[in-house]
Order: sequence, then C-alpha cells, then structure tokens
Amino acid sequence: MGEFSLHPGEELATALRRGGVYLQSCGIESGQVDAELLAAFLLEKSGKEPVSRGRVQALALMGSAVPEGFESLINLRGDRLPLQHLTGQAHFRGLTLSVGPGVFVPRPETELLVEHAKTAYLSLVNQGSTGVVVDLCAGSGAIAASLAAELAGASVHAVELSSDAAAWAQRNLAEHAVHLVQGDALTALPELLGQVTVVASNPPYIPDGAVPRDPEVRDHDPNLALYGGGEDGMKMPRAITARAFDLLTPGGYFIIEHAETQRELMVTAFKRTGFERIESIDDFAGKPRHTSGYKPLPAPPSVKE
Repeated sequence: MGEFSLHPGEELATALRRGGVYLQSCGIESGQVDAELLAAFLLEKSGKEPVSRGRVQALALMGSAVPEGFESLINLRGDRLPLQHLTGQAHFRGLTLSVGPGVFVPRPETELLVEHAKTAYLSLVNQGSTGVVVDLCAGSGAIAASLAAELAGASVHAVELSSDAAAWAQRNLAEHAVHLVQGDALTALPELLGQVTVVASNPPYIPDGAVPRDPEVRDHDPNLALYGGGEDGMKMPRAITARAFDLLTPGGYFIIEHAETQRELMVTAFKRTGFERIESIDDFAGKPRHTSGYKPLPAPPSVKE
C-alpha cells in the first residue's frame, strides 16, 4: 500500500476526507475521526489552545490550510501506531491523560468501572466508611485520577508494577494528590489491610495464547498489562480479587474489569474468595465487562436467652 501524500495547494477539507479514506484502507474503522483528531492535535500544538473536532470541521468548511505535520501523522497512524501515542494524550472521564510507549492506553469501557466505583464509594461513605480508595494495576493512573478528581475528600492510592507505566502514572496523578506505589499489587499497601472502602482494578486478563488482533494492542500495549496468566487468563484476576478482599474493610466494595468470556470464571472467583452481593456488569456494547461485590459485614453477635 502506498503512503498518503498531500496534493499541492490542498485545503483542509479535502485532506481530511482523503486522510480518513486512507486510514480506513489501512484497516482503521475510525479513520475519519482519527484524521480529524490528528488535525486538531496539530492545530492545538501550533496555536497553544484547545482545538476540538468540531473546530476542525468548521475550519475545513472555511477552506483553511492543512496544518504542518498532517501528512506524516496520517502515515504513522496508517502504520497502526496508536492514535494516543501520536498525540501523547488519552481522554478519560473529562481528564486528559499523558500516555505513550510503555503504558496501557485506557479504554472507554473502564470509564463505566469508575462510575460504579464512585457510586459505591459515595453510598458507603454516607454509611460511615473510611473514605479510602485503592486502584490496583493502575497503568496510566486513569482510574485513580478520575476517582480522586470526582470524590472530594477521598484518600486515593494507586499501585503499578511496571517502572515505565508508573512514570506515566506519576505524571497523571501529580495534580490529584494520589499516593502512587511502584510495586506488586499483590503485596503493596500492607498498612491498609482491612481499611479500604473501595478497590478498583483493571488487571491483565488476556489468556496466554490469545494474541490480540489489533496491531495497536498487540504491538504497542505492554505485555505486562495484557496477559493475565494461564490458558484462561485468570491467574492475575484471581490473585487481585483475593488481595482486594484483604484490603477492604468489612462492607467494602470491589470491582474488576475482565474479558467478556470470563464472566462465570470471575463470579466463581468472587464467591470462593468470600464476596457477597456479586454483580456482573455489561459494558456499553452489552458485553459482560466488570464484576463487583462486597466484603461481608461481621455476623451480629448471637443473643443469649
């Protein structure tokens, strides 16, 4: 396949249309959107102010010129470099996160996990819970940053093993007063055992033999963030579930993201660990994407007659 090249004197509207078609021919379904987002990034970079897709579309109608660097970025995206690596940004629940090589790019599905964690937190704090939140396998820090931004007064902690990912998380969490630990999610934060209101996690969960089809994921998301261990990919999710149970205060809430094929395996793991009020939660596409549950409260003392 040949490279994308601009025509002499080509205006933005035509370049966007052709760039979108080129990206679609490279197997990128969101080609038109990506072309507009790349143009927005370049215009924002040169103008030092935010530029939306809507603004790009308006400039195209006005016959504006193509921003410098557009041709190069279209070709890099056509080579299946992640859009977020090209812009250095990922948008997540109203936040703009810094991302790039070495860190998992947060997905829209995980925004739903944050919403459920937030709702449970508010309910539990209203009932007198501690107000402590932990994000295990934090990656870019998307979950922790969102919860810290949206939950006033929460004490938020994040744990990430990879030094590369932790460096990105540190950048994203700096303004949110999140306590970041670079370490093993299965042993970190021993001082919080039995004290946490909400634990949220998007751990690695892809089965060892299930190599992702999309080059953006297969070639650019770090393996440490993808593969959960074992033929079913459940080694890490099961271990995270057990660790979450230990961290939670009685009555605390845990929610985890997983593959759509792992719903029953995840529910079983929750039951065996001791969780109750277990719920399987569908994502925006109607596929089972999250499982949640509560650590039981102590049994009330028996009344002697």
